[in-house]
Amino acid sequence: MAHDYGIAPRFLAITPTRDNDAAPGNRLPDKHSRLFCGKTLDEWCAIQVWSSLYAGRHIFVAETEEHAEKLMYLTKYGAEIWVRPRDMLSPLNDSGGIILHWATKKALAENWHTLITHPFVVSPCRSPGFFDRMVGGYVNTFGNPDQNRGQMLLMGGCRTDQAMFAKGKDGYGTQLGEAYINADTSWRISYETHYMALSAWWVSYYEVFNSRISTTFSPVIHDIEPWEDLHIDTQDQWDEAEFWFGKKILSQGEDCYEKYRASWEDGATGGAGSSLRG
Repeated sequence: MAHDYGIAPRFLAITPTRDNDAAPGNRLPDKHSRLFCGKTLDEWCAIQVWSSLYAGRHIFVAETEEHAEKLMYLTKYGAEIWVRPRDMLSPLNDSGGIILHWATKKALAENWHTLITHPFVVSPCRSPGFFDRMVGGYVNTFGNPDQNRGQMLLMGGCRTDQAMFAKGKDGYGTQLGEAYINADTSWRISYETHYMALSAWWVSYYEVFNSRISTTFSPVIHDIEPWEDLHIDTQDQWDEAEFWFGKKILSQGEDCYEKYRASWEDGATGGAGSSLRG
């Protein structure tokens, strides 16, 4: 997926995370520190981005300097650890949308990336190549922003009897507000922005997005499976996600992400090779 200059589209990934020792969560207090299928949710997220051909930069946003020190092991996957401004720890500013907005603008001021995604650690069920398939779907859908002046937003959504977006004939999703019950399987649901790719061109239009949940946008829907969109807030959700992660991902082998990365480094995924990540 490179044009005449041989430049492949690279994505910037921003991931906010929590320090359970300093501030345990209200719903699942140790969610960010306990092991999920043998690794923390933070580590699985870092591995998944690290294994992707089109990953350009992955930044974890820690809460404090002490929290950042605990996350330094993620740097072995090429991740960077940033610390949010102290005022963002105030309940008035401690919002996922605010953190993502701050970190995305700061990162883009330092270096350009074609696409932006915000992989939350609490949606762990991403099989090897997930992000690269999202990039492929984005490129095939939108192309040059000068030739497509839509919102340039791609969001994963699975078939369900609950919906936040209805998918029209043009491929765009229409926001429905809250989740509604509907037996029509053409409806889609997507939890907030767990799987999203948007053009950096789009930043100046909406400043990334107005909030963590895309309530004002009409994204193009990228079909994913229901198990891929699992979101962990409770013990039951943790158990379900762990089951599907083992069944659909770890069944490919404990080293499935490493094997995927090795495949494109050897040119086996289409010859793009690591030189285009540059």
